[in-house]
Amino acid sequence: MAARVIAAREGSGSVTIEAVAKEAGLSKGGVLYNFPTKRALLAGLLDQMLAAHRDFLAKVPEQHPSRTLRGHLETVLQPEDVVDDLSMAILAAAASDPRLLDPLRSELTDDLERILTNTQDAPAAMISVLAIQGLRFQRLLNLPDGGADVRDCVIERLRTMIDELE
Repeated sequence: MAARVIAAREGSGSVTIEAVAKEAGLSKGGVLYNFPTKRALLAGLLDQMLAAHRDFLAKVPEQHPSRTLRGHLETVLQPEDVVDDLSMAILAAAASDPRLLDPLRSELTDDLERILTNTQDAPAAMISVLAIQGLRFQRLLNLPDGGADVRDCVIERLRTMIDELE
């Protein structure tokens, strides 16, 4: 989707109906036909990103311990364009209208319930969830990460923690 490309390239504030029409090579009316408002456009962008995220989570083997949690970690570790596009969509939606994040909140609430229900160590699972969220926003905001060696060790530690959860 053109909105996704714009959000990743120029930032969430640059996602407008006009910019999407230009990026997609459509008339403004063509975009408005499918997305009558900027809010609808951003909601569509977030829905697309959530669908891609769900598809990726579904690729984690069913028998994997802590499948949902592992899926969230592996999603964060995907090539930058995949993760950053989702994060940019989230920021674009939040900047425009925080209520647009309700589908994300609902999905994450369901995931968190599944994560916490399927473990004997809810605090360790929650620490892992928060660490994964931190990795996502550290990357999105280009914050210092301690260098590749430290980051790799953190990721391996997280994988180990997740694998030990039941």
